[in-house]
Amino acid sequence: MKRPTYDQTLFLAAAAWNLGAAATLILRPEIFLARLGISDPAARVLARSLASSVTTWGISYALVAVNAQRFRDFARLGAFSKLLFAAVYTAALFAGQISLTAFLPALIDLLFALLFIEFLWRTAKRKKETTDGHG
Repeated sequence: MKRPTYDQTLFLAAAAWNLGAAATLILRPEIFLARLGISDPAARVLARSLASSVTTWGISYALVAVNAQRFRDFARLGAFSKLLFAAVYTAALFAGQISLTAFLPALIDLLFALLFIEFLWRTAKRKKETTDGHG
């Protein structure tokens, strides 16, 4: 697979992952809440409000898929966001606050974060050449 096609596929997959999660948070928040062992009815509002950020990130990843050079900074911010999410869930897992099943989305986000970092590292030279006027 050629790198531009790989990059598009990566960021389209990340967009689909986020938009799917956002749809679940809006339409069926009890799915995520049950995995976390939360039964408070007010938590549904919090889960649904989280969908706004998850949707925004999904759209951002789709933009990277469309034009990786122009929207490259979204990949940098997305990697940071996904690493932070994974760190919070990792701490909760090791503290016994969540199950391995509840940790799975964080593991997938960690994988995306690592792939985003690889993308950023691989495309850094190309970006520098373009901004320096050498390419």
